[in-house]
Amino acid sequence: MEGRNIIVLYGSETGNGEEIAMELAKMAERLHFNTVVGEMDDFKLTDLLRCSLAIFVTSTTGQGDMPKNTTTLWKSLRRTKLNNTNCLAPVKFSIFGLGDSSYPKFNWAARKLRVRLLQLGASEFFRPGEADERHENGLDSIYLPWYQELRVSLLSQFPLPKGIEPIPDDAQLPPKYNIRLVPSAGSVKDKLKNGKSHVSQVEDNEQLAAKFERMSTDSEAIEAPGLKDGTDVPDFPPSKLLPIPGSFTAQVVCNKRVTPEGHWQDVRHIEFKVRNARRNGAMSFAGQTLLIYPKNYPEDVQKLIDLMEWSEVAEQRIEIDWAKGTRPRDYHFFKDATIRDVLTHNFDISAVPKRTFLEFMAYHTTNPLEKERLQELTQRGDSDEFYDYTSRPRRTILEVLEDFPGVKIPYTRLLEFPIIRPREFSLCNGGDPSVNIKDLVMSNEQDTTTNVYKFEILAALVHYRTIIRKPRQGLCSRYLRHLPAGTTVQIGIKPPSSPFAMDDPSFYSRPLIGVATGTGIAPFRALLQDRCLVQDQQKMGPTLLFFGCRNAAADYHFRGEWCTVPNLTVHPAFSRDNDSSSPDQETKLALQRAAGIYDAGKNYVQHQIRQHAAEVGKLLRQNPIIVVCGNSGRMPKSVREALEDAAVGSGVVADREEAKGWFDRKENCVYWQETW
Repeated sequence: MEGRNIIVLYGSETGNGEEIAMELAKMAERLHFNTVVGEMDDFKLTDLLRCSLAIFVTSTTGQGDMPKNTTTLWKSLRRTKLNNTNCLAPVKFSIFGLGDSSYPKFNWAARKLRVRLLQLGASEFFRPGEADERHENGLDSIYLPWYQELRVSLLSQFPLPKGIEPIPDDAQLPPKYNIRLVPSAGSVKDKLKNGKSHVSQVEDNEQLAAKFERMSTDSEAIEAPGLKDGTDVPDFPPSKLLPIPGSFTAQVVCNKRVTPEGHWQDVRHIEFKVRNARRNGAMSFAGQTLLIYPKNYPEDVQKLIDLMEWSEVAEQRIEIDWAKGTRPRDYHFFKDATIRDVLTHNFDISAVPKRTFLEFMAYHTTNPLEKERLQELTQRGDSDEFYDYTSRPRRTILEVLEDFPGVKIPYTRLLEFPIIRPREFSLCNGGDPSVNIKDLVMSNEQDTTTNVYKFEILAALVHYRTIIRKPRQGLCSRYLRHLPAGTTVQIGIKPPSSPFAMDDPSFYSRPLIGVATGTGIAPFRALLQDRCLVQDQQKMGPTLLFFGCRNAAADYHFRGEWCTVPNLTVHPAFSRDNDSSSPDQETKLALQRAAGIYDAGKNYVQHQIRQHAAEVGKLLRQNPIIVVCGNSGRMPKSVREALEDAAVGSGVVADREEAKGWFDRKENCVYWQETW
C-alpha cells in the first residue's frame, strides 16, 4: 500500500533471530505494509533513511558481541563523524533482543544498538523487548506478548484507510520464491531409488480425537541410560558436500568414545584433518569454534516424501526464483539439485517445529479436525499447550507430520521447512595444529606444498527418551555417532570470541584461572596447548584449573595430560563420587534443598573455588585471565558468586558489593565465558 513501508533487519547466529524477523515481517505484511526483511549487513544507512519505520531483531553472541551478519552496519553506525549529527532523525524504530541470562552481558547487542540509534537521532515508536533463552517457556514467554502489543501499536499509530481490513490469519500469504521442476529425459518412475510410494490415509475424526488427547499429556522427559554402539551402521547419508562458501573439506581421522559404555552420556573425541593451500605455517586455534554440517538420514527423507506424496517428483531437478532481496542466508543448494537432494542436505526435518511451522501446516490440511487442533496449538495467548506438544517431549517435524496425516504440503512450498544450520563445537586442540603431509589418509593429488591441519572436538552426543518412548537424537549427534574414520565431511571455522589477544606476549605470562565442567574442558585444553608454545616454559604464568564432572573413572576428560603441563594445578570436583552421609547429614541436606539450595551436599566446581580461596586470591592480585566453560544453566552464575566469595575471603576486595564490579574491570582481570 502506498506510503506504508517498513523494514525488518535481523542479526542472527543460530537462526532464532531470523525466524522472529520473518514472523514480524509477515505480521506487518498482513497490516498492508510494504515489507522488506533481511540481514543487517544487507542494508546501509541510506536504506534506513528511505524507510521511516524499522524493526531490529538481534541476538547477542560471545562476550556481548554483535552477530557476524551485523558487523558491517554496526561499524557504519559507530563512525565518529556521525556523532551529534542527528542523521537518523527521520527514522522510527523498535528493537527486540534475544539473549541468555547466564551470560554477564545479557542482551548486550540489542542494548548497545538501541543506544546508538537513539544517539544518532532515531526515535522509538514502540518499546524494546528482551527475550531470555533460559526462561522456563523459552523465548516465546517474552516474545509473544511483545508481538501482540507491537501489532496493536502499529494499527493504532498507523491506521488503515477506511474500508481496508488487515489480512486475516487464516489467509495464506504468497511465497517470496517460486520453485519449478526441471524436466528430465526418461521416466521419473524408473529412476525412483527407494521403493514404492506410500500414500498416508487420513484417519477418521474419532481416531484423531483420541490421538490429540494423547498428545496433550506427552510432556515429561525421561532420561535414558547410555546405549551401546551396534556393529551395524545404519544407512548413512550420502557423501555429497554442499557448496558452502568458506567451508573446508575434512577427513575423519578417528571417532573415539571416551566415556564407558555404561555411562549415561556418550562423549566422543573426534579428530579431523584438513588440507589447505591458502594458509601458511601454524594456526592458533584456542577459542575458535568448529562448524559441522550434518545431514538427514535416507530413511527419514523417504518417510517425508511418502507422507507428503512427493514420490512422483522426488528425483526431479528443481530451480528456485527468489524475489529481489528475499533469499535467506545459509541457503546453499547443489547445482541441478533434486527434491531428494535438498531434503537430505538442506532442511532440518528432525528439528522441533516452531509455532510458525504449525501455523503453516494448518493451511495445508483438508481435515477440519486437524485444522482446528493446529489452530488451538498455535493460539498466541496460550503457549503452555504448544510447549506440552512440541518442546517438552521434543517432537520432531517428521513426527508432527505423522500426527497430522491430512497435511499435504505442496513441493512448491518446500522452503517453509527450517534450514539445517551448522552445529558448533569448541575446538579442544591448540598449539601447533599442523601435521605431517604423509600422515594424511586422504589420497588426493601428490602436492606436498599444501598444509595439513588437525582439528579436534569433544562432543557430548544427545540421546535420551521422552514419554513418546522413541529415542530422541539430535540431528548432528546421530550424524557424528555413526561417522566412521576415513569419511569426508564439510566443516567451517568460526573466529574466537575470547576477549584477549593470543599474539600478545602477556598472554603466556599472565596467570590463568580456568573453570570447566564436562565437555567445557575443550576450549580450556586448547588454551593450555597454546600457552605451552612459549619457548621459555619458565615464563609461562601459573595456571589454576577447577574441573567438574560426575565421576573420576567415567568423565574426567584428558586427566592423563594435566601432569605434563608446566605450572598447572588442578582441583577436580566429582559430583557423584561423594561418600555416603549419616542420617543427621541427610536430614540437614533435605532441609537445605527444601530451602532452595540446589547444590547442597554436592561437590561442584563452586565448592572447590571456595575451598581454595587463598590460591584463587593469590592469582587475582596478578591481573589474571579467567575462563569459564561448560553448561549454561546454573553453573556460570554459581561460579561467578564463588569467585566473588573467594575475592572477599582472600582480602582482594572488602565485601561482596565491591566484588560484583571487580571482575568486570579490565584493569583487574580478563573474564571470558564460553557456555552452551
